[in-house]
Amino acid sequence: MKTEVNKYRKHSKWMVFAVTSMANLVASFSINSLTLALPTLEKQFGVGQNTVSWLAVVYSLIPCCTLLIFGRTAELYGYKRQFKAGFLFFGAVCLCAPLLSQNIGMLIFFRCLQGLGYSMMVSITQAIVSRSFGESERGKALGINSVFVSVGLAAGPTIGGFMLTFFSWRALFYFNIPFCLLGYFAALHVLPDDNLNINNTDSTSDKEHNKRRMDAVGAILLTIFVGAIVIGLNFSGIWGFLSVPFLSCMAAGIIGFMLFIRYETAVKSPLINLNLFRNKTFSLANTVSLISYLVQQLITYLMPFYLINILLFQSHSAGLIMLISPVLMMFFSPLGGSLADKMGTRLPAGIGLVLICAGCLIMSFTRETTTFIMALAVLALAGSGNGLSVSSINAAIINSVPLSHVGVASGMLATMRNLGQTLGVVCGTVILTLRQPVYKDYMERKAYLFAQRDTYYFGIAVLITALILIFLLPNKKRAMDTLLDK
Repeated sequence: MKTEVNKYRKHSKWMVFAVTSMANLVASFSINSLTLALPTLEKQFGVGQNTVSWLAVVYSLIPCCTLLIFGRTAELYGYKRQFKAGFLFFGAVCLCAPLLSQNIGMLIFFRCLQGLGYSMMVSITQAIVSRSFGESERGKALGINSVFVSVGLAAGPTIGGFMLTFFSWRALFYFNIPFCLLGYFAALHVLPDDNLNINNTDSTSDKEHNKRRMDAVGAILLTIFVGAIVIGLNFSGIWGFLSVPFLSCMAAGIIGFMLFIRYETAVKSPLINLNLFRNKTFSLANTVSLISYLVQQLITYLMPFYLINILLFQSHSAGLIMLISPVLMMFFSPLGGSLADKMGTRLPAGIGLVLICAGCLIMSFTRETTTFIMALAVLALAGSGNGLSVSSINAAIINSVPLSHVGVASGMLATMRNLGQTLGVVCGTVILTLRQPVYKDYMERKAYLFAQRDTYYFGIAVLITALILIFLLPNKKRAMDTLLDK
């Protein structure tokens, strides 16, 4: 184990860091950049909004189903091999999608493949960083690494808008190709060669075979479980909570989850060792991560409606105001990671969640006459709070497992991020839809503000739950190797 870790650290750890950051940048840029092109694509292909919206849905859905799977494949078959393949695959999709997409169905298909490329890279970026840095500086490194997710998310609408104005939607795909090629060659020369026997503590052929086998059945059950839940939640606003499609998705998800748990406890080489969840830090930190990303996305989803529909800002002005959150997150993420390295997870994560909670509380008091300064304050609190909390929570998750399982931990962390962001949009849509009719006696804008207030109350409630879980985290991590042997 020490040999593998030292091998990573012999290489320039900051060069390794740069390669993983590029993967985060490319993958996150593609999340928001294509969203601006949806109205254009709707007209070009002659389809409705429900159809073209699948371009956004599948890029979230596919990673939700596959991040954990690719975290495991990297453990089995090599981090460097998968990282290089991820860059090449993502770049090839970005080349073929605009050339071969003659109809919306083909473009959705390539968007699904782009989601697979996203999973191949992003599932293990945290794992590769954690192998390059020791525990004393790992939190800071993970915090800086997450900055590039924010940069990509912020650059998506800005650069995407420029390209749509002067070129076409095809340029949004071509833009990624040089970065993918650069990332591939950097990974080729910077990352150390894979030692595929890292997970093996026993030289017997049987144990080596079991540890090298991919759990295909578990992967299928996980895909059914997560995919059905995410699809059901994504379209709950259209279908309704009592509709046959929604209830069918929820039933399929629950059955898939039960079969997944039963199978994983019985198979010799599981997709994820469920004993990981017996570690209090791992299970609680993942739950907090899910809640944190949920509220982060809730604010990001609601704020443009408030700025444009209530304060009557133009779209481009609202976009510039929204940039304050990712910019401050870029600044505070390394700080949160550094504090976690020196003082543990509780302090930076707790402060961060309190700041986000304060932002939600401020938004619950907004009125039609409220100035945009309050919106700026809320976005500033959310950005700085997320920077402090997310980086420290990420470090807690990665540090709570042995290096032989860090690939799955990295995949789990990325899965919590995607699920949290999906749930944030769903919860915002559902609560607004359900609460606005309650205030039907008021003018439309005032009814919306009251419904928005109730939505932020929900955000405050789940953040309080997350704060309680943060202070239940142990001060020191338990020995995971003992748990995994049981």
